[in-house]
Amino acid sequence: MSVDFLYKYGRINEHSKTLFSTGQIWLSPPSQLNDPFECRPWFIFDANQDEIIDILVRQIQRQNPLMSQDSVKAEAAAIYLEGRHKNPAMWEALRRDLLHKLRNEIGLYCLSSVPDSILMWSHYACKHEGYCLEFEATDYTDTFGEAQPVRYSDSYPVINPFKMSKEEQAEIIFSTKYTSWAYEQEWRIIDWQNGPGLRTYPPDLLKSVIFGLRMSEPNKDLVKKWVGRRGHSVRFLEAVQDDRRFSIELRDVS
Repeated sequence: MSVDFLYKYGRINEHSKTLFSTGQIWLSPPSQLNDPFECRPWFIFDANQDEIIDILVRQIQRQNPLMSQDSVKAEAAAIYLEGRHKNPAMWEALRRDLLHKLRNEIGLYCLSSVPDSILMWSHYACKHEGYCLEFEATDYTDTFGEAQPVRYSDSYPVINPFKMSKEEQAEIIFSTKYTSWAYEQEWRIIDWQNGPGLRTYPPDLLKSVIFGLRMSEPNKDLVKKWVGRRGHSVRFLEAVQDDRRFSIELRDVS
C-alpha cells in the first residue's frame, strides 16, 4: 500500500442504513460491474500432458457426476491419446466456464484514492446528491489494507490457468481496467476465497463522511443519525463548489 486512506462514493438507497450504522460492506460479483469490457482476460492454454488430462478429468466429472473415478480417468486419457483435446470447441467451453466462475464467484469492493473527483461525484454519488466515505487503509489496516491498486491498460490481461494460481489470476484480471478509466484512481478489495457478500470490518476504520454538494438537509440529518449508532467519532465534511475553477473543496461541517 502507498496510501493512508481510501474513499467510497455512493448514493442514499435501501442499503445505506446498514452501511452507515454498522461495520459492514457489500462485496459485489464482477458480473455487476458497469463496464462489460472488464473481467475478459485473454486465455492461453499452454499445458503439458498431465495438466491437460487433469482438466479433462474435471470437465468429465462435471458432465457425468455419477461416473466412477477410474472411468473418468480412463476417458480423459483416451481423449488425450486420440488427440480429441485439440478440438477448439473443448477449449472454448473451458474459456466460457472460467469466465462464468470469474464473474460470479469473486467478491469485489471498489474504492478510490481521491475524495474530490468531480466525475466520480457525478457518476457514483448520484450527481453530487450522495456521499463519499473515508476509510483508513494503511499496510497494517484490516480489510481496507488489503486493497490493491488498479492498473490501466489498452489490452486485456493474459492468463494461463495451467501456470497461474487462482489468486494470481484474480489479482491480474480484477486489477486491470481500460486506460480511459484511469481518472478514477481506483483500488479494489479482491476476495477470491469467500466471494461476494457482506463482509465485516472494524467499525472505527470509517474516519469521515463527506456530503455531496447537492445532498439534501434531510438526508444529511439521516446519515448523522445512522453514523451515531457506530459507537465512535466520525468526522463530517461537505463538498463545496469552487467559484473560479472546476474544483471541489472539502470543508468541515459546523
